[in-house]
Order: sequence, then structure tokens, then C-alpha cells
Amino acid sequence: MSIPPSPLEAKVMIDEPGSDQRPQFLGHPRGLALLFLVEMWERFSYYGMRGLLVLYLTAALAAHQLGPGVYTNTLQIEQTLDRTKDEKDQKIQHPTFVSKLPMNIAVGGKALPESAKPEASVQMPDLEKDEKASVATAPMPGEAPLKFVRLKEVDDPKHPGRKTWVPTDEVGLSTVGFVDSSDRGKGEAVRYRVVNPTDRKVKLVMQLDRPFPPEEQAKRIEAFKAEKKDLPADELAKELKTFEGKPNPNYKTFFTVNDATSVITTTIGPDSKRDPEDEPYDIVIDYNRLDSGRSWIKADSGKLYGWYTGMAYLLPILGGLIADKLIGTHRSMIVGGILIALGHIVLGISGIGAWALDETGMAIFISGLALITIGTGHFKPSVSVMVGELYPPNDPRRESAFSIFYMGINIGAFSCNLVCGTLALTVGWHYGFAAAAVGMIAGLVIYLIGKPLYLQGIGETTSPHRNKAWMFLPLGLIAAAFVGWLFHIGTLRQIHTFVSDPLVYLIIAVLAISYAVWFIASQLPGDRGPVATIFIYMLFNAVFWLAFEQAGSSLTTFTDERTSRMITAFDWKVPTTWFQSVNPALIILLAPIFGVFWAWMLRKGKSIPQPGKIGLGLIFVGLGYVVMVMAALKLNTGLSKVSMVYICGCYFLHTVGEVILSPTGLSYVAKTAPKKAMSSLMGIWFLSSFVAGLMAGNLSGLVDPIITGEVKLPWNIGGEADFYLLFVLTSCGAGLLIILVSPLLTMLQRDRKH
Repeated sequence: MSIPPSPLEAKVMIDEPGSDQRPQFLGHPRGLALLFLVEMWERFSYYGMRGLLVLYLTAALAAHQLGPGVYTNTLQIEQTLDRTKDEKDQKIQHPTFVSKLPMNIAVGGKALPESAKPEASVQMPDLEKDEKASVATAPMPGEAPLKFVRLKEVDDPKHPGRKTWVPTDEVGLSTVGFVDSSDRGKGEAVRYRVVNPTDRKVKLVMQLDRPFPPEEQAKRIEAFKAEKKDLPADELAKELKTFEGKPNPNYKTFFTVNDATSVITTTIGPDSKRDPEDEPYDIVIDYNRLDSGRSWIKADSGKLYGWYTGMAYLLPILGGLIADKLIGTHRSMIVGGILIALGHIVLGISGIGAWALDETGMAIFISGLALITIGTGHFKPSVSVMVGELYPPNDPRRESAFSIFYMGINIGAFSCNLVCGTLALTVGWHYGFAAAAVGMIAGLVIYLIGKPLYLQGIGETTSPHRNKAWMFLPLGLIAAAFVGWLFHIGTLRQIHTFVSDPLVYLIIAVLAISYAVWFIASQLPGDRGPVATIFIYMLFNAVFWLAFEQAGSSLTTFTDERTSRMITAFDWKVPTTWFQSVNPALIILLAPIFGVFWAWMLRKGKSIPQPGKIGLGLIFVGLGYVVMVMAALKLNTGLSKVSMVYICGCYFLHTVGEVILSPTGLSYVAKTAPKKAMSSLMGIWFLSSFVAGLMAGNLSGLVDPIITGEVKLPWNIGGEADFYLLFVLTSCGAGLLIILVSPLLTMLQRDRKH
């Protein structure tokens, strides 16, 4: 694979597509350079939003955007003594000590009431200072094991010009109170150091309480009891306790705890056994001093992320049909680009004034996302087809052209997180969204200027409907507005609940398998084996992307909340979104290396069969989650953050898997599918990617329920490690399975008579 030239080098490119008489763009028609730039800017736009979506949805509301008043959240803190081996064998359970810590922020000149002032608060009785605890001891019956020491910020004597935190004489949790200064982005957080004076490990779980209003909670409980009335009393009591603890998705949060608005868990070891070099565990409480997010729970943000990424694969099936049958790829690409740009502009508008906080603004935001996915449906298949149209059918340059073209995708994906992400996290979310719109507009302008010069006759159609392409602009706007309205009235949530029902999953699975069997049986005898392998590879391809697409959801929140992003030497914290650029940067570096490696193997008369490449890709993505399991287990040892090395290592292994597996899918369909079934199988392949994207979003929402025990897994190694182990087992297991059955699949591939 070749690396695209700089803008200065591009001056020598020629203008006749396919001409070999003058210098070209890396030996290709200059039209490829134009499509390269257009796709780069479109991907800049798409991935810019993808990297921000979950962060924006889960961020707390910002104090400076609230009306005058005092706003309160409660931090729930649970402590449980870790059981010894003998206690586990005897099934002894220790009590869980639960404390509620009120947190208040006064906005708009309002004063904190006396009950909300820290100095007026009474320290919680189970957390009072034990003056006699000079050595490690077991806690007294009825006494919470951990102590909390208030910290204060002082000048760091070891590093002039920097600050550090030191303990005060205040021991015990007291109400946290802030007065918003409206000094955006600045202010001092409240810190407590967690002290374990006992001789036992203590499990610590913290989360912002999201209660339902009392009347609503009573109705929920009555409805739940009626639904579960046939359960035995002990099972009902157990399930009811879990049900009562479910968070209210509509409850608004204003604070972060250790940079998180979700569940945090760790295990605090005895101080007497702590190495002097080990970092102590601090609880850092702060309010949102930047721009408001939407205060969504992870489960809901994951669902929306799943629909967003999934529809980016589903709608191109429809967009491709519209381009082929009606308006041609040239017009379809323009329509798609305009809709994408408008979508990002709508996202920016959704954060103006009161819309940044209310449901109307959120409905507008959903309409913007819908516009982007509809536009992607028009744009994505069209630009790829136009690249292919630059070459005669048997032109040997076609494959390298797509390699160069995909490099444009990764350059766009790399740069967008640096630009859009930085703007969103420093200036404001909606500046980041608007920057993505600028990228798409830039791509459109470049295309419209360059099309008459370098793409004459490319993307055109003789369809009598081609001049009606403009109609798809108002149709797209109407469809997006309709989606926003469905969200506003709650219908989208009902649709998602219906689709996510296990029975519906089962019905869809049965129908999908039945259709696959029928489709295979309807082929010519020599085509049945190869077509069967396409369906089998689709399934394993979906497993890969199901794990890989955690990058924009659960892995992003892990990076934001649980990763130490501070570079001490520069006193600078790396923005969370920048880690989304690791994957495309590694693809740019690794793809040429793997290209040379595959070519070397071919020269040696060797090759890895299709199922082998898929299996290796799955194993590498599973190994990436082994790194995440290690990181999560590290967090269970009393660390509040882990090194950036873990998330970067995970992305490296995932990228290796992607470089091995990703290029093989559609190319295998193109080589193997019967001509009459080519379009159908291509569409079904994209459909499998849609299902993978949608399910990936749903699964990302299981992080907190798994941590709290609401969702039980067959294993329990602690905290987020349980969640990531799920992907280790499924990905590596699927990879080993397909490698084991590789001889059978290879035999099926050879059924076709040539």
C-alpha cells in the first residue's frame, strides 16, 4: 500500500482519468486523488461525531448553563469486607455498609442553605474517626471499615509551580458544597483520601444515586410484583431488591466522582500492607465546569450509539439501490454530502440556549444524527463505486487504488478526533459537532470543483429519473424530523424495547437461519458450497465487529473515567477523544507492512486461507480484551486510574486483527458469489454489520449492571474485568472454532466448477 502525497506533490498529477501519458497520482488517474480527498473529509465528519457521541450523552449538566438555584446529587458509597477463603467455603456473608453523601452546587448568586453547607454537616456515625486505631485491626461489629480523610491543595515542594494534595485533620465524610463562580473550566475539586486501618481488604463501590420520584417508584414496584407474582417469596424478594436499585434514566446529574458519572468499584487493601511507593486511593468530587452533556446512563447512551453505527451499515443498502436504479452515484453522493453537513449543523443548533438542557434540544439532536445516517446511506456506497469506475474491468491497478482510497478514510478518521474532539472538550460540545460539518462541506466543495476536470463521465446514469435527485433532500429532512419526533414522544424507546426482547431475537434468528438455508438451496449445485461459506463468514465477521465496536462506547468511557491521561512532564492531560485516533494511525502504519507480508507469502507460494485470516482477526481482538481484563483487575487493587499503556495496547491488538480480517470480507464475497446473487449477498453482508453494530451498543450498556451484580455472568473476577472477559471468551473462542473447521470450509469453497 502506498501513502498519499502532500498537497505540494499533488501539483504534478494529470487530469485524464486512466491516462498513462503524463505523471499521475501514484500511478493512478487524478480522479482518484479527488475521491481520496472527498472520502477523507466525509470520514472526518462521521468519525468526529462517533468519537464524541457517548461522551456527550453521559456527561453531567454544566452549572454555568443552569438557572439560579441549588442543585443536589447524592453519592452512594458501599463498603464490604472481603471474604477469606474459609469464609467463602462456609458461605459467610459480611454486611454492606451504605453511606449517602449529599453534594450541592449553588448557581446564579444563590447561597447554600445551612443544611447544605459542609461546615454544618454532621459526619456519618459509621465513619467517625477512630483515634485508637494505631495498628491494623478488624473493625468493630457494626462499624464501617474504611475512613475518609479530607485533603487540601498546597504548593508542591518537590515541583515548584505545581500543586499537590495533603491530608487535613478532618476525618469523615461531610456534605459537599460548591458555589458556582461561572468561571468556566476553573475551580477546586473536593478530595477525600480513603484509609483502611483494618487488617482486611474492603470492597468499595461508589455511584451517583439516580432515584425515581417516590410515587413513580411505588407504581413501578407494584407493577413488578404483579408481573412476578408466581415467583417464590425468596426469589421475588431477591429480584425486587435488584429492581429497586435500578437507576432512573431521566434523573439529572451535575457532579463527577473520579471523572465518572457511573459506577466505580475497587478493593482497598490494608494501609499496613501498602508499599510506600503505592499511590493512595483518592475520591475526587467535582461539578461540570465545561459544557452540558445529556446526563444519560451508560445503557441508554450505548443503545443510541449502537443504532447510529448500525444504521451507517444498513442504510447504504437502500442508498446503493437508489443510486443504481434512479439517480446515479454522482448525484447520490452530492445528496448524501449535503444531508451529512446539514446533520452536523443541526447537532450544533441543538445546544443553543435552553435546548442544551431540555428534551426539545435532545429531539433536535436525534434528528441531526438521523440526517447524518441518511446522508451516509447515500454517500458511502456511491464514492466506492466511483473509484471502481475509474478503471477498466481487468485493470491491475484497481486493487491498489482501493488501498490508497482506504488510506484517505483513515487519515480522516485520525485527524477528526484531534480537531473535533479537542474543540468539543475545551470550547464546547457543539463546536466539535460544527467542526465535523466544516469537514463535510470542504469535501463537497472539493468534489464539485474537481468533478468537471477529473471525473468526466464517472458516476453518471442514463436513468430518466436522474434529474429528480434533489427530491431526496427534502425527503431526507422530513425523515430525520420524523425520527426526532418519534424520540420526543417516546416511540423510539418502545421500538428499541420491542426489538431487544429475547423472544424477538429468537424469532429473528430463526427467520435468518431459515432464509440462509433457502438461499443456499436455491443456488446451482456448484455454487451452494461457496455461498454457504459466505453466510458462515458473515456470522464470524459479526462477532468480530461486535467486539471491535466497543471502541466508541465502553472503551471510550473506560479511557475517560478509568485511565490516567496526565503527562506529568508537561502537566497536560491527553483528551479522551485523541485515543480514538490510535486505531487509524496504526492502520496507516501497519497496512503497508501487512501488504508487503502478504505479497511475500504469495511469492513463496504460501497463503493463509480465508477462514484462517478471520480466525486470526478474532483471536487478536480477543487478545486486546485480555489487556483490558488486566487493566480492570489492576483497578481492583486500590488504583483509581490505570496507565494509558493498557488502552493503547488494546487498540494495537485490535488494529492488527482489523488489518488481517477487514479487507477479506467484501473481496471474498466479490470473488465467490454467483453473479446473479452478487448484489443480494453484498447487501446481506452489510446487514450483518448492522446487527453487529446494534448489538455492540446494547452490550456496552451492561458494564454498570455487571459491576453492581444486576446482571450475573458464569464468572466473577471483579469489576469491569467480568465485562471484558466476555469478549475474550467469545472472540478467541470463535477464532479457534473457525480455524479448527477451516479444512471443511476450504473444501466447501472448492465446490464451484470453473
